[in-house]
Amino acid sequence: MFAQNDRSNYKLNIDQRDVGRLHDTIIFEKKYLVSYIKVKLSNNSAKALKYITYSCSWDELFHVDNKAIKVCMQPCDKNVPIIESLEAHKSTEFILPVTIESKTSNLWFKVGMNLFLANDSSKGTFLLPVENLNNVIWSNQIQLP
Repeated sequence: MFAQNDRSNYKLNIDQRDVGRLHDTIIFEKKYLVSYIKVKLSNNSAKALKYITYSCSWDELFHVDNKAIKVCMQPCDKNVPIIESLEAHKSTEFILPVTIESKTSNLWFKVGMNLFLANDSSKGTFLLPVENLNNVIWSNQIQLP
């Protein structure tokens, strides 16, 4: 968890032009429309950001604020915590798959990321399932095409 003043150092941004068109797919034998979204995490602080992510559980790390849209859970055979480092004043990008079951008119949403700060004792820490959303940082609002 991080302090409120730390929260302003980390930003999620999505360029509307980087939101992929919806296309048909089948996941776990069910039909969906899927879009791939480029999400940019920026570290605007003066020190490196060390945070915990997972090899598979992006549906636990990332959230959306529209109930019609879901972060896609992908098949996986080994979900492990990974400590990532993002240097000061640098950015990294994630390609996030999101799904909807059918096309609707209200496809505006924000993406949130649980930002779990890591330290020397974090190695092997497994924080899932995520029930407390106090660490979530939110992106700007975007729309699925």
